[in-house]
Amino acid sequence: MSDKNRDIDDEILTLIIVHEPLLRHIISLNVDDPYDRDDVYQETVVAILEGFRKGKSVEHPKAWMAGIAKNKCADFHRRDKRDTHRDIDLSSIISHTAFGGGVSIVDDQHQAVVVKEIHTVISKMKSIYRNVEKLHIQGHTACEISEQLKISEGMVKSRLHKFQQMIHEYLEMDAFLPK
Repeated sequence: MSDKNRDIDDEILTLIIVHEPLLRHIISLNVDDPYDRDDVYQETVVAILEGFRKGKSVEHPKAWMAGIAKNKCADFHRRDKRDTHRDIDLSSIISHTAFGGGVSIVDDQHQAVVVKEIHTVISKMKSIYRNVEKLHIQGHTACEISEQLKISEGMVKSRLHKFQQMIHEYLEMDAFLPK
């Protein structure tokens, strides 16, 4: 990397750091969940970097970056609204083995109940988790999911972990219910 490119990258990073509070404030006004806010902020920073790297001439960087943050919030809500009613088929990941640290799925009837309950939990989750897990269940790798959803591989892994954590917590809660 040449000194000129390094200087430009330093200037871009400085601009992002200086305006980070504004960008995070815009996002917090539009997105409720803290995890979602972080995801939208990351998408915003990536879009800003891509815009600058394309050689885009920006006369008012603060306003331009604020506009990107607002657009990323709108994108988030469009994806969330579009994906609210999509369903995930869990039959491929539910088996007759021990599941959830104490919940044993011993017969088809109990398995059907657990699948139905998990579907209920999933339907209440935000689409960012459902989208990633749906592709994961279909056998896609984190890298492939990242490319399809146009998010970083780190975000994919984070969302998969959060999704699995929420399901695990639900199943653990179910395991301790009185019989």
